[in-house]
Amino acid sequence: MKVAILGLGRFGAQLVEELVGMGVEVLAVDSDTQRVNELAEIATLAASGDLSEFEFLSSLALETYDTVAVAIGSAVATSVLLTLTLKRRLELRHVVAKASTDDHAEALRLAGADMVVKPEQEAAIRLAHTLGPSSHLGEYLSLGPTFGCAKLDAPESAFGKAIGTLDAFTRHHVVLLALVRGDIVTFRPDRDVVVEPGDVWLIAGEDEQLRKASG
Repeated sequence: MKVAILGLGRFGAQLVEELVGMGVEVLAVDSDTQRVNELAEIATLAASGDLSEFEFLSSLALETYDTVAVAIGSAVATSVLLTLTLKRRLELRHVVAKASTDDHAEALRLAGADMVVKPEQEAAIRLAHTLGPSSHLGEYLSLGPTFGCAKLDAPESAFGKAIGTLDAFTRHHVVLLALVRGDIVTFRPDRDVVVEPGDVWLIAGEDEQLRKASG
Protein backbone atom coordinates (compact mmCIF):
# COMPACT_ATOMS: atom_id res chain seq x y z
CA MET A 1 0.00 0.00 0.00
CA LYS A 2 1.17 3.54 -0.81
CA VAL A 3 0.06 6.75 0.92
CA ALA A 4 1.09 10.35 0.27
CA ILE A 5 0.97 12.84 3.16
CA LEU A 6 0.74 16.49 2.15
CA GLY A 7 1.57 18.70 5.12
CA LEU A 8 4.05 17.70 7.80
CA GLY A 9 2.90 19.51 10.92
CA ARG A 10 2.46 17.54 14.14
CA PHE A 11 -0.48 15.58 12.74
CA GLY A 12 1.10 14.87 9.37
CA ALA A 13 4.46 13.92 10.87
CA GLN A 14 2.85 11.52 13.32
CA LEU A 15 0.81 10.01 10.51
CA VAL A 16 3.99 9.41 8.52
CA GLU A 17 5.68 7.64 11.43
CA GLU A 18 2.65 5.46 12.22
CA LEU A 19 2.13 4.40 8.60
CA VAL A 20 5.80 3.60 8.07
CA GLY A 21 5.72 1.50 11.24
CA MET A 22 2.84 -0.46 9.70
CA GLY A 23 4.88 -1.23 6.60
CA VAL A 24 3.16 1.31 4.33
CA GLU A 25 5.13 3.11 1.62
CA VAL A 26 4.86 6.81 2.43
CA LEU A 27 5.55 9.95 0.45
CA ALA A 28 6.02 12.92 2.82
CA VAL A 29 5.55 16.38 1.31
CA ASP A 30 5.68 19.91 2.74
CA SER A 31 6.66 23.42 1.69
CA ASP A 32 8.96 23.64 4.72
CA THR A 33 12.31 22.09 3.78
CA GLN A 34 13.31 21.59 7.42
CA ARG A 35 10.20 19.51 8.14
CA VAL A 36 10.86 17.42 5.05
CA ASN A 37 14.48 16.83 6.04
CA GLU A 38 13.42 15.71 9.53
CA LEU A 39 11.26 12.95 8.03
CA ALA A 40 13.41 12.12 5.00
CA GLU A 41 15.05 9.16 6.73
CA ILE A 42 11.72 7.81 7.98
CA ALA A 43 9.47 8.17 4.95
CA THR A 44 9.94 6.08 1.81
CA LEU A 45 10.16 9.27 -0.24
CA ALA A 46 10.16 12.94 0.75
CA ALA A 47 9.75 16.11 -1.27
CA SER A 48 9.70 19.84 -0.60
CA GLY A 49 7.70 22.27 -2.72
CA ASP A 50 4.77 24.66 -3.01
CA LEU A 51 1.56 22.66 -2.50
CA SER A 52 -0.42 25.41 -4.23
CA GLU A 53 1.49 24.89 -7.48
CA PHE A 54 -0.24 22.50 -9.90
CA GLU A 55 3.02 21.70 -11.69
CA PHE A 56 4.67 20.61 -8.45
CA LEU A 57 1.71 18.44 -7.47
CA SER A 58 1.70 16.86 -10.95
CA SER A 59 5.39 15.99 -10.60
CA LEU A 60 4.71 13.84 -7.51
CA ALA A 61 2.87 11.11 -9.45
CA LEU A 62 0.12 11.12 -6.81
CA GLU A 63 -2.11 9.03 -9.07
CA THR A 64 0.11 6.05 -8.24
CA TYR A 65 -0.83 6.25 -4.53
CA ASP A 66 -3.76 4.44 -2.93
CA THR A 67 -4.59 7.41 -0.71
CA VAL A 68 -3.49 11.03 -0.52
CA ALA A 69 -3.93 12.75 2.85
CA VAL A 70 -4.22 16.53 3.11
CA ALA A 71 -2.84 17.03 6.62
CA ILE A 72 -3.13 20.82 6.69
CA GLY A 73 -5.53 21.93 9.40
CA SER A 74 -4.80 25.56 10.25
CA ALA A 75 -4.63 27.06 6.74
CA VAL A 76 -8.26 26.51 5.78
CA ALA A 77 -8.19 28.11 2.33
CA THR A 78 -5.00 26.27 1.39
CA SER A 79 -6.31 22.86 2.42
CA VAL A 80 -9.65 23.35 0.63
CA LEU A 81 -7.99 24.56 -2.58
CA LEU A 82 -5.49 21.69 -2.41
CA THR A 83 -8.28 19.15 -1.93
CA LEU A 84 -10.19 20.65 -4.86
CA THR A 85 -7.11 20.40 -7.06
CA LEU A 86 -6.44 16.78 -6.10
CA LYS A 87 -10.02 15.68 -6.80
CA ARG A 88 -11.08 17.85 -9.74
CA ARG A 89 -7.88 18.48 -11.70
CA LEU A 90 -5.72 15.47 -10.83
CA GLU A 91 -8.82 13.26 -10.42
CA LEU A 92 -7.31 11.21 -7.59
CA ARG A 93 -9.43 8.28 -6.45
CA HIS A 94 -9.12 8.64 -2.65
CA VAL A 95 -8.36 11.85 -0.78
CA VAL A 96 -8.54 12.17 3.00
CA ALA A 97 -8.45 15.66 4.51
CA LYS A 98 -7.98 17.03 8.01
CA ALA A 99 -10.41 19.68 9.26
CA SER A 100 -10.06 22.04 12.21
CA THR A 101 -13.73 23.08 12.48
CA ASP A 102 -17.17 21.92 11.33
CA ASP A 103 -17.28 24.65 8.67
CA HIS A 104 -13.84 23.60 7.46
CA ALA A 105 -15.03 19.99 7.28
CA GLU A 106 -18.07 20.97 5.20
CA ALA A 107 -15.90 22.99 2.81
CA LEU A 108 -13.59 19.99 2.35
CA ARG A 109 -16.55 17.73 1.58
CA LEU A 110 -17.82 20.23 -1.00
CA ALA A 111 -14.31 20.28 -2.50
CA GLY A 112 -14.62 16.53 -3.04
CA ALA A 113 -12.77 14.96 -0.09
CA ASP A 114 -13.66 11.27 0.17
CA MET A 115 -13.10 11.31 3.93
CA VAL A 116 -12.77 14.17 6.42
CA VAL A 117 -11.23 13.75 9.87
CA LYS A 118 -11.32 16.15 12.83
CA PRO A 119 -8.62 14.77 15.16
CA GLU A 120 -8.79 17.56 17.76
CA GLN A 121 -12.55 17.27 18.15
CA GLU A 122 -12.46 13.47 18.18
CA ALA A 123 -9.68 13.45 20.79
CA ALA A 124 -11.63 15.89 22.98
CA ILE A 125 -14.74 13.69 22.83
CA ARG A 126 -12.74 10.60 23.82
CA LEU A 127 -11.04 12.44 26.67
CA ALA A 128 -14.34 13.88 27.96
CA HIS A 129 -15.81 10.39 28.22
CA THR A 130 -12.82 9.17 30.24
CA LEU A 131 -12.66 12.20 32.56
CA GLY A 132 -16.37 12.82 33.10
CA PRO A 133 -19.07 10.69 34.79
CA SER A 134 -17.80 7.66 32.86
CA SER A 135 -14.27 7.96 34.25
CA HIS A 136 -14.13 4.20 34.84
CA LEU A 137 -14.18 3.73 31.09
CA GLY A 138 -10.93 3.41 29.20
CA GLU A 139 -10.53 4.43 25.57
CA TYR A 140 -13.79 5.65 24.05
CA LEU A 141 -14.90 5.83 20.42
CA SER A 142 -18.02 7.75 19.42
CA LEU A 143 -20.33 5.88 17.05
CA GLY A 144 -22.94 8.62 16.88
CA PRO A 145 -24.42 11.52 18.86
CA THR A 146 -25.39 9.27 21.80
CA PHE A 147 -23.71 5.95 21.03
CA GLY A 148 -20.17 4.69 21.44
CA CYS A 149 -17.88 1.86 22.38
CA ALA A 150 -15.30 1.77 25.15
CA LYS A 151 -12.77 -0.37 26.93
CA LEU A 152 -13.62 -1.37 30.49
CA ASP A 153 -11.60 -3.35 33.00
CA ALA A 154 -13.65 -6.37 34.02
CA PRO A 155 -15.02 -5.63 37.52
CA GLU A 156 -13.86 -7.71 40.45
CA SER A 157 -17.45 -8.81 41.05
CA ALA A 158 -17.33 -10.71 37.74
CA PHE A 159 -14.15 -12.69 38.46
CA GLY A 160 -14.70 -16.44 38.36
CA LYS A 161 -18.10 -16.15 36.70
CA ALA A 162 -19.09 -17.19 33.19
CA ILE A 163 -19.88 -14.30 30.86
CA GLY A 164 -23.28 -15.82 30.13
CA THR A 165 -24.30 -15.59 33.79
CA LEU A 166 -23.59 -11.87 34.11
CA ASP A 167 -26.60 -9.60 33.95
CA ALA A 168 -24.61 -6.38 33.54
CA PHE A 169 -24.86 -6.51 29.76
CA THR A 170 -28.61 -7.14 29.56
CA ARG A 171 -29.42 -4.82 32.49
CA HIS A 172 -27.62 -1.89 30.89
CA HIS A 173 -28.39 -2.85 27.28
CA VAL A 174 -24.75 -2.93 26.21
CA VAL A 175 -23.05 -5.42 23.92
CA LEU A 176 -19.79 -7.20 24.70
CA LEU A 177 -17.87 -6.92 21.44
CA ALA A 178 -14.57 -8.41 22.54
CA LEU A 179 -12.60 -9.78 25.47
CA VAL A 180 -8.94 -8.83 25.77
CA ARG A 181 -6.81 -11.19 27.86
CA GLY A 182 -3.12 -10.40 27.72
CA ASP A 183 -2.15 -10.34 24.05
CA ILE A 184 -5.19 -12.35 22.97
CA VAL A 185 -8.34 -10.67 21.67
CA THR A 186 -11.52 -12.75 21.41
CA PHE A 187 -14.41 -11.20 19.50
CA ARG A 188 -17.91 -12.05 20.79
CA PRO A 189 -16.59 -14.50 23.42
CA ASP A 190 -18.65 -17.60 24.22
CA ARG A 191 -21.11 -17.40 27.11
CA ASP A 192 -19.21 -20.08 29.05
CA VAL A 193 -15.90 -18.13 29.10
CA VAL A 194 -14.96 -17.45 32.73
CA VAL A 195 -13.90 -13.90 33.61
CA GLU A 196 -10.38 -13.60 35.02
CA PRO A 197 -8.52 -10.77 36.81
CA GLY A 198 -6.90 -8.48 34.25
CA ASP A 199 -9.54 -9.09 31.58
CA VAL A 200 -10.58 -6.07 29.56
CA TRP A 201 -13.97 -5.76 27.86
CA LEU A 202 -14.78 -3.84 24.73
CA ILE A 203 -18.43 -2.83 25.10
CA ALA A 204 -20.82 -0.83 22.92
CA GLY A 205 -24.16 0.88 23.52
CA GLU A 206 -25.78 4.18 24.41
CA ASP A 207 -23.44 6.55 26.23
CA GLU A 208 -25.67 6.69 29.30
CA GLN A 209 -25.75 2.89 29.52
CA LEU A 210 -21.98 2.69 29.09
CA ARG A 211 -21.60 5.02 32.07
CA LYS A 212 -23.93 2.88 34.15
CA ALA A 213 -22.13 -0.31 33.15
CA SER A 214 -18.81 1.18 34.25
CA GLY A 215 -20.13 2.39 37.61
